[in-house]
Amino acid sequence: MRRLRSSFILATTAVILAACGGDGATDDSARNTASEGAGGQVVNYTAPTELATLDTTLMTDINSSNYISHAIEGLLKINADGKPVPAIAAEAGTVSEDGLTYTYKLRDDAVWSNGEPVTANDFVFAWQRLVDPEAGASYAYLAETIKNANEIMAGEMDPAELGVIAVSDTEIKIELTQPTPYFESLLAFSAFFPQNEAFVTEKGDKYGTSSENILANGPFTIENWDGTGLTWDLVKNEDYYAADEVQLEEVNVQVIKETSTVVNLFQQGSVDNAQVTGELVKQLATDPNVVVQKKARTAYIEFNHDNVYLQNAKLREAIGLVINRDELVDSVIGDGSTAIGGFLPADFVSNPTTGEDFAAEAGSYLEYDVERAQTLWAEAKAELGVEEITFSLVGDDDEKNKKISQYIQGQIQNNLEGISVELRNVPKKNRLELANQDEFDLLQTGWGADFADAINYMDLLYSTSAYNEGQYANAEFDALIDSSKTTNANNPEARWADLMAAHKLIMEDAAIIPLYQEAETQLRNPNLKGIIFNSVGNEFDLSRAYIEE
Repeated sequence: MRRLRSSFILATTAVILAACGGDGATDDSARNTASEGAGGQVVNYTAPTELATLDTTLMTDINSSNYISHAIEGLLKINADGKPVPAIAAEAGTVSEDGLTYTYKLRDDAVWSNGEPVTANDFVFAWQRLVDPEAGASYAYLAETIKNANEIMAGEMDPAELGVIAVSDTEIKIELTQPTPYFESLLAFSAFFPQNEAFVTEKGDKYGTSSENILANGPFTIENWDGTGLTWDLVKNEDYYAADEVQLEEVNVQVIKETSTVVNLFQQGSVDNAQVTGELVKQLATDPNVVVQKKARTAYIEFNHDNVYLQNAKLREAIGLVINRDELVDSVIGDGSTAIGGFLPADFVSNPTTGEDFAAEAGSYLEYDVERAQTLWAEAKAELGVEEITFSLVGDDDEKNKKISQYIQGQIQNNLEGISVELRNVPKKNRLELANQDEFDLLQTGWGADFADAINYMDLLYSTSAYNEGQYANAEFDALIDSSKTTNANNPEARWADLMAAHKLIMEDAAIIPLYQEAETQLRNPNLKGIIFNSVGNEFDLSRAYIEE
């Protein structure tokens, strides 16, 4: 298996040295040869960014979540129809009539990669760690409807008092404080995956920092990741309870951030997928190997509201108005992503009464208007008593995000005289750290839905949310979110009205700048079959994929 990794890296080096020639068409014979040459059921896969962590408690980014979900399974998983179904749970759970108690029986053939059985205590331990304020888990808020979770997160109760009980090694009971319609979708998300208590305790701060410091109970183990490197492998886990359904022996993953490089590798038959952006999307439009995946993911600019200048709503709105989102998606990104005028993506959630899509009903805000932006900027300068301001814009360092950063910089500087934007494009792991430390003025970020409910987005701007890196605070917005979770939690129409009003408030306040709804264009080996793609939660599942020979 290690020979395959060496061959892959040598092929990568060779292609990087080659020019990006040809007409963009892919040689199908090269694709077949690549698959056969790799040794059967082995895939050479590419990723746009590095892994940040393998610790499901501390995980904050979708790329890390995508890969850890191949190594660890929770009680439930998302199937090809986008529905949560049993995984480590042996069967569908039972739910009390009042919707407050969930009970699950666990499989008796699920084991960790160290040979120990997966038990109910592994879930209890992981969820207690999730809500423990000392852990600092950004996803802790997802557990807020579990009994005593809020009190634990506030430091008022011990994590051991969380409403999750190991009835036995193979039975778990979960007590909620209020009905939560999307709760089973949460159980399929990586933040709620189990952890082996003895192993985590032994590893301490090293847990999840490399492939040697993680245990698997899923279809693959993660190998050969040193914590910072740009390569890792998914290796078939022979001890997985459904190992006979897993056909891929190994997935060699290489982070490649330059579009031309990864396309070259694909055309040479060295990799089985290539993410395509910009002009190359147009050049490859007729390639039969092109696939486009639309995501429930919004890219947006987050303001640091601790910055005294950015506390001025007119300045925030002016910045939003000079970004031409149609030009951004058509001329800069060009990967099938679409312009978006609100916080929530299209085709995500619908009005429970009318069926109208949230994004359509909410309408569009911050439409491109340079003249109005300049008027607002003049008024903001008078209110702030300044003529010139310099802002930092922090974003990822892959080719796509660099281009977006440059476009935003140009639009602001060319249309709002006196504002300078300094770009700081860094590896994603570093961008996440800078965001957590509030070391930015403007943050180029995004959010992909973890579960299908509008609250998954609206919670991000709640004043005390761990994901509210910009420290946005609006008491009226918080009250609407609270109402949707309590007073109107069991009234779908009233709850929808709360969330719609909250969305209107943040958009009129220019709390963030929506940019686009993400889509991903890839070249994909036509012999690679059986990948499950999800618009919500973890984006792809290779556990039942295979190479057609």
